[in-house]
Amino acid sequence: MKEAEKFLRKLEIHKGKVAVLTGAGISTSSGIPDFRSPTGIYSKYDPEKLFGLDNFVKNPSYFYNFAVEYLFVMKEAKPNSTHFMLKELEKLGFIKGIITQNIDMLHEKAGSRNIANVHGSLKSGHCLSCGRVFSLEEMEKRSLESTDRVARCDCDGLIKPDIVFFGETLPEREVKMAYDMLENSDVVVAMGTTLAIYPVGAFPQIVLKRGGELVIVNGGPTSLDSVASEIYRVSLEDFSKRVLDMLRKTESE
Repeated sequence: MKEAEKFLRKLEIHKGKVAVLTGAGISTSSGIPDFRSPTGIYSKYDPEKLFGLDNFVKNPSYFYNFAVEYLFVMKEAKPNSTHFMLKELEKLGFIKGIITQNIDMLHEKAGSRNIANVHGSLKSGHCLSCGRVFSLEEMEKRSLESTDRVARCDCDGLIKPDIVFFGETLPEREVKMAYDMLENSDVVVAMGTTLAIYPVGAFPQIVLKRGGELVIVNGGPTSLDSVASEIYRVSLEDFSKRVLDMLRKTESE
């Protein structure tokens, strides 16, 4: 695959000065649906009702019915070739790290180390009333044991997963990690994302404004195609397998 060879050459030229931004498209091969495709989550659930914080407080069952169907089962998902490719690129020093919009923790499962989870993650949740912290397993247990599927604290407060809902600010620590990566990179690679969600979709501009480059690896168009220096319109799974094969061949030589 010539695309994979060209992509790896770009990373070699800018080795250690590359940040990667990932979205839902990299996890579909792991059985996790995306949000915006014709068969994605938003074809079944209204996004404002699902991730609007006011609606969560007023009607938490809507979110928790979704959580039982989609979120809690994410803990069983396994990383795919794209996650492993990125882990390998980080290990070999090609990329600084990963900025992800995903909440599925698959980068962690694959072994990547420098990860900014800018939309939060499912690893934990907290009570909106008393602040008590809960693990994903405890949230699931309390949800499944509840007649309305809503996970509640012992104080009867609502438990909210530590993922970013509409209108919430992004987690400060994760955003600082992301900015540190971007401000010290000459190239940002956007993989599996349409770059349509603000403010994360605008993160590549941090690199572009400094004279850097945007490289897009995605199955469909994105909102920043017009300013990208290279676009790879590929199957992420096949593309990643090819890059992995090339990396492993180089390591063995």
